Amino acid sequence: MNAVGGRYLLKEQIGSGGMGVVWLAHDELLHREVAVKQLKLPEMAPVASKAARTRAMREARIAARLQHPNAIAVYDVVVEDELPWIVMEYLPSRSLAALLEENGPLSPAEAARIGGMVATALAAAHAAGIVHRDVKPGNVLIGHGGAVKLTDFGISRATGDTTITEAGALSGTPAYLAPEVARGDLPDSRSDVFSLGATLYAATEAHGPYGANENSLGLLYRAAIGKMDRPIRAGALIGPMERLLALDPAQRPTAAEAADMLSALPSDAVPTPMGIPVAVTPTPRPSQPSTPRPSSTFAQPSHPAIGVRGISPVHIEQGGAGKHGSRPKWLVPVIVAFALLVGTLIGLNTLLSAEDDRSTDPGLSDERYQESVAGTPKAVDLTPTVAGNFALGWLRSAKNETQASWDKMDPASRPTYDDYMAKMETVDEMVPKPNPEVSAKGDDYLVVVEVEVTANGRTAVEDRKVLVKLVDGELKVAEYTG
Repeated sequence: MNAVGGRYLLKEQIGSGGMGVVWLAHDELLHREVAVKQLKLPEMAPVASKAARTRAMREARIAARLQHPNAIAVYDVVVEDELPWIVMEYLPSRSLAALLEENGPLSPAEAARIGGMVATALAAAHAAGIVHRDVKPGNVLIGHGGAVKLTDFGISRATGDTTITEAGALSGTPAYLAPEVARGDLPDSRSDVFSLGATLYAATEAHGPYGANENSLGLLYRAAIGKMDRPIRAGALIGPMERLLALDPAQRPTAAEAADMLSALPSDAVPTPMGIPVAVTPTPRPSQPSTPRPSSTFAQPSHPAIGVRGISPVHIEQGGAGKHGSRPKWLVPVIVAFALLVGTLIGLNTLLSAEDDRSTDPGLSDERYQESVAGTPKAVDLTPTVAGNFALGWLRSAKNETQASWDKMDPASRPTYDDYMAKMETVDEMVPKPNPEVSAKGDDYLVVVEVEVTANGRTAVEDRKVLVKLVDGELKVAEYTG
């Protein structure tokens, strides 16, 4: 395959979503690995398509202004086959969304640690006049050693920049939208702070503040009326979270203030070498909450909308009336707007869903990705790329998540759990390298991965062979040698 822009040689696809496809690539000029995002533009008239390309190029240049240790850097933007490609820093990582999906909610302290670093990146962006517009767990990357970086400034805009918009289009994900943005206001730094609070909420509660409903229209409606569920696991994060999620944008702290606020919280969690947070006291995952709800200015059970001292939360009773029997003045036009936007939103459902949650996350299989977006299991097509990505993700988890990785092995051929755990205990760390060799073996695929194995203080590179197959529609490791 020819190099994109004459210098970026595509090596493997490492993520995809509604807004584009992400590739691991080699920069042949500077001899470094980069992530290259091939943007998808909707089918439209030539004039509109040209405008969309212009907008994408401009916004990539805007994102390139930001240089911060907690933000994925944008290196370049090129046009290939009449489509824009954004060249970014490559970070071997897992998204926060993928970690929550696999491991469940974080401890409040670990959520605060991650949120504090995201807040510092946002503070730098806001100081440069950049609004992210889509802060969410899928855009927070956790790298080796617990490094945290905010990514995907692709839909950000510079404050005051002239922009090109399509009628009815929304930027951002409904589950993390600030209420004023859901009602039609332009995003700004204060809405980014709200989305940060919603991300912290999801980190401790395993779903966003508007509930676990995956219907985009339902989430958008709850966002517009500011109807949020009370957190039950947030602990010491309740106070800071309440300020970040204030309904009145003027009551929210700045991103810099949020960073100071979150860094002041005590720490009771440490990251593993692979960057997967491990709480000192594991957080249980009961199907029904059993812990008492904290007392705070979050809405009480009879009024499940988050409120701020001195500000009445919006609450819609069953019959549709407001708290005192009358609808808020803005509610009628909002309902009318929803009716007019239904057709557009259905067409934009992919854009509004959890886009790019598996970007730079090869460990998230196609099946898990489809479930996270659509809420229902999808058939898995076993391809060389899928097999390679699944093997990489499985090897990443083999040492630190022995139960989960053992569960991903074919029950017909896997060893006993005790034998598997004993084998994993002989090594201290396993770090697979990208670009595995994948070859067909009947209907299955044999994946050969170079792995940096650390044992007894020494690190060596070894080949590990993983046979990937479909078992009852699920990806499984049928054989493992190395």
